[in-house]
Amino acid sequence: MNIGAVCRGMANMGLSRLRLVGDMSHLDEGKIKMMGLHAYGIYEEAGRFETLSEALKDTVLASGITRRRGKNRKRLSRLPEDLADHASSFADGNIALVFGNEQNGLNDEELAACSEACHIPTHPDNPSLNLSHAVQILCYAFYRESIGEKTGSCTAVDMKTVDGLADTVEATLQDSGYYDKPDRFRTRSFFRDIFARASLTKREADHLEKVFQKLRSLNKR
Repeated sequence: MNIGAVCRGMANMGLSRLRLVGDMSHLDEGKIKMMGLHAYGIYEEAGRFETLSEALKDTVLASGITRRRGKNRKRLSRLPEDLADHASSFADGNIALVFGNEQNGLNDEELAACSEACHIPTHPDNPSLNLSHAVQILCYAFYRESIGEKTGSCTAVDMKTVDGLADTVEATLQDSGYYDKPDRFRTRSFFRDIFARASLTKREADHLEKVFQKLRSLNKR
């Protein structure tokens, strides 16, 4: 029923591309259609993926919507309107709003697959939002931004490129002997999050790749 309500909320705000992650064989499509009303087509055309990382490979920005903070979670979290404003600076590319399931939300690993986090401020006495309500709030923020004036845009690289650059940095650090003991600071994730938030252009990403590749070559000498 939540998926149906999500489809309806998306349609209300002009969004139409839904991606579902995991085993969806148990879904009751009758209930989805009942809750989605005229937005059932969004569910019918939704992309299906086994893993979140696979679903996000072609995105230039992937924001995990979560209220939970912690040591192994994103250091920074935007408000919905701030996220929509930031997303408007991208000239093109896929932008993902990532929501967990109704019961548990996004776990640490799922949030780590995103480039950044976003939270919806709620009253501390009852902070947990229904999934479809949270989706509606984010969709509304993006719709409002879409009908406003734009202040400039850039073409950012996708998450696949960001992950490759983070891999290069980690390999360079390994070759240099930086990891003289087990990495307790999640260094690769640290750099990956910085690169993702920076919205790197292809030229910038290529330059960084060359810098670290050269450092690897010097280390090996």
